[in-house]
Amino acid sequence: ALKVFPKNSVGDEQFQKEQLLSHLNHPNVIKHIPTTSERDDCHLLLLEHAKYGDFFDIVLKGALNTEVLVRTYFHQLIEGLEHIHSQNIAHLDLKLENLMISSDLKLKIIDFDQAQLLSDEIITSAGTKAYRAPEVKAGTCKHFTAADIFSAGVLLFTMMTKEFPFREASDPQKKDPRCYSTYLTNKKGFWQVAAQLSNDPNFFSQDFRDLIEGMVHEDPSQRLTISEIKNSNWYKGRVLTEKDLQSQIKLKLETIRRQKRRVC
Repeated sequence: ALKVFPKNSVGDEQFQKEQLLSHLNHPNVIKHIPTTSERDDCHLLLLEHAKYGDFFDIVLKGALNTEVLVRTYFHQLIEGLEHIHSQNIAHLDLKLENLMISSDLKLKIIDFDQAQLLSDEIITSAGTKAYRAPEVKAGTCKHFTAADIFSAGVLLFTMMTKEFPFREASDPQKKDPRCYSTYLTNKKGFWQVAAQLSNDPNFFSQDFRDLIEGMVHEDPSQRLTISEIKNSNWYKGRVLTEKDLQSQIKLKLETIRRQKRRVC
């Protein structure tokens, strides 16, 4: 897959950030393939191809229809994110569209045009609405890894329900539990409303709720770390082997892929 960036101030900055990929080497991060170009009008970035496309369609079409499937891919997300952070990089724009599935059914984190080094003192990323931590929205983020954890929590909830957990809009009357500001003072109401998404009041286990609440804590310094996520009860539940993953999801992904090709 080839990404093209115009040679101007915006394109130069995006290309420079995307080149952070050259420092990363992990099965759950899209692979950067070194290449050279003599073009004067654009920068070229060559990446491995992700056959089954982005996670947005996969989640929206209901391919992750069991908790164990969700957990299996959430493990891969966390493993990839842990590697990114270990290389002193924060992604800062984790979302369904920035996760893809390769031909061997592995999750791949892509698009580093909002990424920053952990040593940066000021955040320049604006993130993506509905996924971003409140401090990213406010432009006051200093704990970049904690911002990624917040976004990963939003992703986990969305993988389970096909719905975003929070609305960013203000809720001065405190009547909408799905607004993040109201959630902070009415978590019980939030989970009651969230359970209606599945028509099952017991859809969310207490272990799942504890994990989500720890990942989207208002205070970045109080959010779960990756180590704490890995030690959580929900995370330590059953995951699929590569063989089982093939049998449970490959046919679904092939169907989604064929549907997209017909539309195109």
